[in-house]
Amino acid sequence: MSRLQELMGLNMLNKCAYEGTKQSRWKETTQRYLSNMLVNNLELQDEVMGGGYAVKPTIDFELNERGHIRQIEAPVVRDRVIQKSFTKNILTPSLRPCLIYDNYASLKQRGTTFARKRFEIMIRRYIARNGTDGYILLGDISKYFENIDHDVLKSLIAPRLAGEPAEIMAMIHYIIDTSSHSNKGLNLGSEAPQIFAVFYLNLIDTLVKVVKSTKYYGRYMDDWFAIFRTKHEAEVILSDVEESLSILRLNLNRKKTIITKLGHGFAFLQVKYNILPSGKILKRPTRGKIVRERRRLKAFRRMLDKGQMTENEIWNCYQSWRGTFIHEHNAYRKTIMSMDRLYLSLFPEHEPYIRKGRKELYDEAFKEAETGDLKYLFN
Repeated sequence: MSRLQELMGLNMLNKCAYEGTKQSRWKETTQRYLSNMLVNNLELQDEVMGGGYAVKPTIDFELNERGHIRQIEAPVVRDRVIQKSFTKNILTPSLRPCLIYDNYASLKQRGTTFARKRFEIMIRRYIARNGTDGYILLGDISKYFENIDHDVLKSLIAPRLAGEPAEIMAMIHYIIDTSSHSNKGLNLGSEAPQIFAVFYLNLIDTLVKVVKSTKYYGRYMDDWFAIFRTKHEAEVILSDVEESLSILRLNLNRKKTIITKLGHGFAFLQVKYNILPSGKILKRPTRGKIVRERRRLKAFRRMLDKGQMTENEIWNCYQSWRGTFIHEHNAYRKTIMSMDRLYLSLFPEHEPYIRKGRKELYDEAFKEAETGDLKYLFN
């Protein structure tokens, strides 16, 4: 059995169809594909094995993410199944082992929570050895996904996939070439471009972490940081990174790339950090994070009035946000009190419950969870 036959086996395609649609089974297109999955996957298998496979037009739309309008080009279900098979069986096993430990985005057991934890660990380790006198370099790539060059990407992954047959490499190149409407850029709506984007800056990771022996360094997709004792060290690394980015045909985002003292305060991954002379780290939310939650609560009120949401759903959403917020920020008291006041003004019927102490509320919720019913909270 050839390598391509293994990837296009019916059992593999069925498994990838289930795994690749976990977050979209509420969609009509996904339900239609899964309702006739065996026939659809057999047709997909015949197309790929017969050399007649062609990507269908993507579903294009705009997404407002943290105040930024992003163009999403989402592939249809059948193309997501193909990408899932190649990502699961070839791309991730081949590309992930060469990534540094402090590469966080789009990887299993990684993410923003892990990235923030590692970021804070590095700050504490630096302070323990050098005190609070130091500099942090915060870098950002200008329009990262839109400017990833297809030819450069192919040359970077080639050594990692050297043992794969020509038909496999041809399919991977086809996935890359159809990941955007031009000869550069990757779309934000599918799985394969995510692992490509994570790997594309591995050259920078190796330069800073291995070649330059920068101990306190990490990267979350195109947002990266490094901590140094002197400003000169930071400037040298920044110059080296900018030179290497030219090889990748990328540019720094000058507005978001800064070098600042540790004690002056800075933001990373939507959290503002302030380091006190004692070494204590204060974590506060960025303004945009608060504004988005306030707008969301007001939208919940309108949806409740229209019957589009229930009180229970709104309560659970707010408590989830509140718990995560408290977990991620240690200087949150005034913000939480302000948000609670807004919540009570929108949902005054919940006042007896929002006023309860956190421990009492959690104990009561866990006790009631044993019966599988939380409706009593709103009676």
